Amino acid sequence: MKAISIDTRAVRGNLDKGYLTCVSASRAYLLLRADHMAHLKTVHDECGFSYVRFHGLLQDDLGIYRIDKSGQPIYSWQYCDAVYDHILDIGMRPFVVFDFMPEALASGDKTIYWERSNITKPASYEEWYNLIFRITAHFTERYGEDEVKQWYFEVWNEPDGWFFDGSQEDYFKLYETAARAVKAVSSEYRIGGPSVAGAYDWLPALADYCREHVVPLDFFSAHTYALTEFAAGQKSTADAHIPTWKPGTPWGLSNLKLSPEMVPDAVRRCTALLEEKGLSDIPVHFTEWGLTYCYWDPLHDSYRAPSHMLHALKQSIHRVDSMSFCEVSDVFEEDGPPTDHFHGGFGLLNLQGIRKPSFFAYRFLNMLGDEELVCEDDDTIVCQNACGYQILTWNPTYRQNTENIHYYGCDNPPQESEERIFRLKNVKNGSYTLRQYRVGYMANDAHTAFLRMRRKESLSRAEVDMLKNCADGSPEQTFPVEIEDGEFVYSTVLRDNDVLLLTLTSEPSHTSRKR
Repeated sequence: MKAISIDTRAVRGNLDKGYLTCVSASRAYLLLRADHMAHLKTVHDECGFSYVRFHGLLQDDLGIYRIDKSGQPIYSWQYCDAVYDHILDIGMRPFVVFDFMPEALASGDKTIYWERSNITKPASYEEWYNLIFRITAHFTERYGEDEVKQWYFEVWNEPDGWFFDGSQEDYFKLYETAARAVKAVSSEYRIGGPSVAGAYDWLPALADYCREHVVPLDFFSAHTYALTEFAAGQKSTADAHIPTWKPGTPWGLSNLKLSPEMVPDAVRRCTALLEEKGLSDIPVHFTEWGLTYCYWDPLHDSYRAPSHMLHALKQSIHRVDSMSFCEVSDVFEEDGPPTDHFHGGFGLLNLQGIRKPSFFAYRFLNMLGDEELVCEDDDTIVCQNACGYQILTWNPTYRQNTENIHYYGCDNPPQESEERIFRLKNVKNGSYTLRQYRVGYMANDAHTAFLRMRRKESLSRAEVDMLKNCADGSPEQTFPVEIEDGEFVYSTVLRDNDVLLLTLTSEPSHTSRKR
C-alpha cells in the first residue's frame, strides 16, 4: 500500500507543459494524406500538442527544388503549401527541419531509409543558402512575419549519426549557411541545432563555432531513446519477422531492450554539460524522444508503454524546454509501409487511427490543471484549476527478461497490484463529480484486444471499429462526491503498469455521496 497526502495550499507553481509543446510526424509528403492529417488533428485536439516536427521538407517528393535543362533552379510551393496550410488550419505550428538534400543540389547519391532520403552535403553552399532563403521568404510572404516568428527552424537531423555524410565541421558550415539565410529574412526568426542523436558534446562545440564566426544560435536540439542491446552480438529469432528494405537501416532492429532510466539520464547528462560550459541560458529542445527507435517494436503498442513514458517525462521535463515524442501515427515509411494493424510502429495512433495505450499518457497529461501542487511521490502529479483537482498516478513496474520484440509482443497480463490511498487536504467544500480514467492491461488497450482476436491478414471495418471503441478514453467510474470537512480521501488499485487519472470536478449542485 502507498499513502499519498497532498495539501492544496502547497503550490509548486505553474505546471511545466513542455511535454505538450511538440510532437513528431512522418515526412512532409505523407502529411498530404488525409488519414495522416486526421491523426495529427486528433493528437492536437485531445493531447494538446502545439507544434509538429517532421522530416523531408527538401526531399524531391515534395517538389520544392528542381533544376531546368540549363541548370537553373525551379521552385514549386504547391505541395509545401498544402502541408503547412493544413497544419495551421488545425491550430498547430511547424517546427521546421531543413532536411534532406534535394537530388539536384546533392553532392553525392548516398541515401538512407526506404524512401531513399539523400544525406549528402550540398554541391554548392551558395545554392544551399539560396534554397533556405527562398523557403523562409516564401513562408513569410504566405503566412506573415508575425506568424513565422512563432515557428522554430532546425538545421538537419542527427548529423552525428547515420543521417549526414559529412564531418562535424561540414555540419557547422551547413548550419552557418542556413542560419544566415533564415536571419536574412528576419532577424527575429528562431534557428537552432544540431539535433544530435547522442553526441551531446556537439552542442557546446556548435556554440563555440557560432561565437567564433558570429553565427546566430537561438536554441539547442538533441534526441534520446530508452533502449539498450539485450545481448550484444546475438541475432534474435525475431529478425525473421522484420521486412528487409533497401537501403533500409544500417542498425539492427530486433535485439533491443527497454532501459527505463536512459531518457532521464541522457537529458541530465546533456543539460549538465551545457551548465558546465556556461550555456544554460540557451533553450534546449529534445526534438525526438521515445522508448524505442525500432520500427517493428511491440513496446510501441503495449499497455506497458504509458507508465514508462510518464516516468521519463516527469524525471526530465523540468530540465529542458520541450520534448517531442516520436511519433503521431503509424503513417510512417522510413523502413517501409506498415505490415499489420499493430506491427510495432512509432505512432500514438495506428494506421486506422486506433488510439494506442501510449496515446493516453499524453491525453491524461493534457487533462491536468495549470497549477501543480507539491507531491513527493515520484509516480504522481497533482494539479488544480478553477474547476477542481486532478491526480495522475502510474505504476512503472519493470520486469523485462528478454528483448522487446518477444516480451511486449504477446498477451502478457500484469502479475501484481498495489493499493494507493490519496488524501487531499484543504479542499474547497462543495459538490463534485469524481471521474476515474485508466490505461493499462485491457483498459484502453487495443493492442491486447487485437492479440486476442482471430489473427488473419486484415481486419474487417467492424473489427476496426470495435478496437476503436475499446480505446475511446471513457472514464471507468463516475460518481458524485460531497466535500464538507475540507478533505477528500480516495483508495484505488493499480496493477503493474497501470496509469490512473482522477478528476474531482466541482458542480453547482446535485444529489451527492459523501466520501
